[in-house]
Amino acid sequence: MQQATEHEAHSHECGPGCSHSHGVSLSHETHAGPDFARLLPTLVGALGIIAGLVLQGIGHRFYQIPYIVAAAVAGYPVAKEGLRALRSGRGLDINLLTTVAGIGAIMLGEYGEAAAVLTLFSVGEYLEESAEEKSRRSIRAMMELAPMKAHVKNEEGLVDVPAQDVYVGDIVMILPGEKIPVDGKVLTGRTSVDESIISGESMPVDKEPGSLVFAGSMNAEGSLEVLVTSTAQDTTIAKIIEMIEESQAKKAQSQKIVDRFAKISTPLMFGLSLILGIGIPLVLKQEMRPWIYRGLTVLIVSCPCSLVISTPVTVVAAITRAARRGVLIKGGVHLEELGRVKAVAFDKTGTITQNKVVVDEVIPSGSTSVDRLLSSAASCEAASEHPLAKAIVDEAKKRQLDFDFPQEFRAIPGQGALAIVLGEKVLAGNEELFLAQDIEIPKGLNSKAVDFREMGKTVIFVGVGNEIVGMLVLSDAVRPEARQAISELRQQGIETAMISGDDVRTAKAVADEVGIHSVYAGLSPQEKLNLIEEMKSRFGSVAMVGDGINDAPSLAEASVGIALGNGTDIALEAADVVLMRPDLVTIPSGIKLARESNRLITQNISFSLIVKVLALVMVFAGTLPLWLAVMVDSGAAVLVTFNGLRILKYSS
Repeated sequence: MQQATEHEAHSHECGPGCSHSHGVSLSHETHAGPDFARLLPTLVGALGIIAGLVLQGIGHRFYQIPYIVAAAVAGYPVAKEGLRALRSGRGLDINLLTTVAGIGAIMLGEYGEAAAVLTLFSVGEYLEESAEEKSRRSIRAMMELAPMKAHVKNEEGLVDVPAQDVYVGDIVMILPGEKIPVDGKVLTGRTSVDESIISGESMPVDKEPGSLVFAGSMNAEGSLEVLVTSTAQDTTIAKIIEMIEESQAKKAQSQKIVDRFAKISTPLMFGLSLILGIGIPLVLKQEMRPWIYRGLTVLIVSCPCSLVISTPVTVVAAITRAARRGVLIKGGVHLEELGRVKAVAFDKTGTITQNKVVVDEVIPSGSTSVDRLLSSAASCEAASEHPLAKAIVDEAKKRQLDFDFPQEFRAIPGQGALAIVLGEKVLAGNEELFLAQDIEIPKGLNSKAVDFREMGKTVIFVGVGNEIVGMLVLSDAVRPEARQAISELRQQGIETAMISGDDVRTAKAVADEVGIHSVYAGLSPQEKLNLIEEMKSRFGSVAMVGDGINDAPSLAEASVGIALGNGTDIALEAADVVLMRPDLVTIPSGIKLARESNRLITQNISFSLIVKVLALVMVFAGTLPLWLAVMVDSGAAVLVTFNGLRILKYSS
């Protein structure tokens, strides 16, 4: 999984004046957090300050020495990083500005001030790194889910090979209690699998031949033979990690605005510090020392660090949290937009419904029993590949009914099927089929059929010989969680609509069942797209939920396109958000998470701006010492970082 795990995870460049490049990689070898070597200069600085205060308190004439040592040791890594930023073309960063402020304080004879500035800055950096490590640990934990080895089956038996050396088309054996190393399709075996890390689904998922399994999920009690469908670099878990790591490539709008602000404000503030420290005393012919001190303080205050990191730390944390719940958000811009959604448009087939026909009711006629009716229908349809026929056969099997395979079978397009079963004619289809056979449908049965069709259901009449023995009522099963999802969206003040290519009657029936009041049916892909455009002009931000090829244009046009993870590749590519499990309730929960993320970002930006303004007022008033400026700047950065990371624990 090299491609997915060796991305640089943390080098947040805050723009000019704030370029923290901690350079922490997310490889398996990454240390667990800020190490002791990073903390040592800070500890030496703190001890030096204590020693200096003691010596100064007793009136020792060399009390400056511990202060100078503290400033030099604590300031060395700060100066080193600042010079590195300057050489690399990142410009003036907070490390360099703090170093200049420390040197300036020493030149003014403020040795204790210099030590405090550099030591406190080092403390702030360490605390910030510690906070950000929480987010990195969440991602590394996902990396470590997939095992490093796989049992590959070949002519020699089972051979253990590194997971990255397993290729598409290989067959791997998954033993009970093992983690699945790659994505694949089950060839043999039955078991249940914990897929919570992939889909957010807490309950085990049953697997049988033909089922898909995902790397990182945990096998339970059974053994499986799995045909590999993707390499370790392309597994679902690898793509999730890669998506999280690259989320900042699509920056949120708020982050773009703040970045532009930082690029302009830092040079201006640096110029202000020069004017304040040198220009004003020269013009006013005043003593230089207090003005230089104020200029140095402005250097510290000018760093937009807390302001700039307020958005990305929250965005990464929110995307990580969403991924844990089975919701993949493809970048900060989409996360922010998801939090603004005012209306959600749903496709019907495969989205609101499961795109799986089931038998709803079995209605016999005359003296025919329910079992007899269903057995006759299954015997007629046993040779058919039609989805309706398969649903009838599956229902008979589910009820453990006996039925016979037809000796003769003929599908009649647009009407149904005719079969010879044990020498007897059996028919299953619509009215036209029976009219063509001169078989009359009982009025009572026909009347019920009309009612069911008004409800958007499909009716299949069944005949044996020349007599109608009853009818079957079928429908595309609605997702069981759909009504709850629509209800939760409505509670959030979000409008819902159904846009479907199906006929109005069927679409309206499904919409009524789940609680959607606005229904647009019989639409072509172009008409769906036009409707999304109209909804955007009416509501502002609109999400589209779909799964098929015909949904792709609408998904791309919507403010936020949401695709079900079992949808087509085109739909998944066009979407901004992917639901790893087909659970519509994750949509309102994802929107709540996005809204909370936006709230925290606004909170962090507002707090950072207020702190900067108050600090500048204090500088001009001459009431903000250097050491306090450092505490204000570093403290604000640490606070917004921790505040943003709170969303990792968010639950809705």
